[in-house]
Amino acid sequence: MLAYGLKSLPHPRSPTQIAYIHSEANGDASLLQDALQDPDLDAQLDSLRAKLMTVREESVDLSRELRALERQSASSDHCTGLVNEVLQLCDENSMHDKFQDMVRAASELRMKMGKLRTRNEDIDHHRTEKIYNPNGDSSTASRGKGFSGLKLEDLQGFLADLENM
Repeated sequence: MLAYGLKSLPHPRSPTQIAYIHSEANGDASLLQDALQDPDLDAQLDSLRAKLMTVREESVDLSRELRALERQSASSDHCTGLVNEVLQLCDENSMHDKFQDMVRAASELRMKMGKLRTRNEDIDHHRTEKIYNPNGDSSTASRGKGFSGLKLEDLQGFLADLENM
């Protein structure tokens, strides 16, 4: 006996072998003919075909849904990455720190504006004093009374001292 339980056949060209093959073929053909004419087998095949079509349609639907979910997942991953990047930037440059910087800058600006306002008021006061004090010396007008509080003799002495210099 050979492998798989097959009997050894005589030489392939022998009449015995040809007769054996012919009888096997006739037996197989009659079995095949009986199977093709079996209505129960046809019904089973039709049922299996219908099930196969249903499974195919489900497979196509599932494949579409899988691709849609993969696209959605990729989009979600991209959005998550952007949000993480923004959060990292917020952590690095805290909004609280930025707000504190703005408060400090506003305070400095108020101080500078106050100084500028005081300076402008001093300039306006000096101009006003200059206009309303015709006898005053412009170099001493902002230092109090200036020369207007001196007597004539004191002024003449001061001028003489200046000339001697």
